[in-house]
Amino acid sequence: MSAPRPTVTLIIPTLNEVEAIGGVLKDVPRDLIDEVLVVDGHSTDGTPDLVRRLGFRVVEQPGRGYGDAIAAGFRHARGQIAVLADADGSYTLDDIRRLLDAVAAGADVALGSRYRPESGSEDDTLVRRLGNAGFTFLMRRVFGVPSTDALFFYAAMRRKVFTSVEATSPGFEYIVEFLIRAHRAGFAFAEIPSAERPRTAGRSKVNAFLDGLRILRVMAREAFR
Repeated sequence: MSAPRPTVTLIIPTLNEVEAIGGVLKDVPRDLIDEVLVVDGHSTDGTPDLVRRLGFRVVEQPGRGYGDAIAAGFRHARGQIAVLADADGSYTLDDIRRLLDAVAAGADVALGSRYRPESGSEDDTLVRRLGNAGFTFLMRRVFGVPSTDALFFYAAMRRKVFTSVEATSPGFEYIVEFLIRAHRAGFAFAEIPSAERPRTAGRSKVNAFLDGLRILRVMAREAFR
């Protein structure tokens, strides 16, 4: 008799995504996901009300920022595996199956990448692509993190990872802090190709210049720990 599959929590941070979140939730592969947590960062456009009307659980994040939202999701997740996805409709949620397959094959952390064969991005700008390439190079060269797309946090990870890795950065720099510390802790990484579509509605919350500076600051701090 085969063992039951591990339970899976899908964590989706939101901030004023009322025009996109409904389509994202409709695309959730319910045969794979046992719990959906929408972590809302003080939206003013009715996003949490819509999510609740659609029958999904909303967690109000205590602070602000992408990293703070992910950390709040980890604290509330009940699943043995957590999957992270964005609320803007740009992720291909069918790829959750491949992320979970990578975990089942032995990975502790499985990451999606837009820069592997069979993937790509329709939402990248030249500035963001060049910046991501530079940060990915530093992540690989300085910290040894085996990623080809270090700022694309489409991920699945075992509970022992997200309950033990301590990352505290509030913004998008949380991604590099978390991955560096997970790698240093000895967790096994894997990567799958995943295509990114244009966001279906709303505006990006990323500020390439300011977020880039924060990422560099976190990398500098981690390099000297």
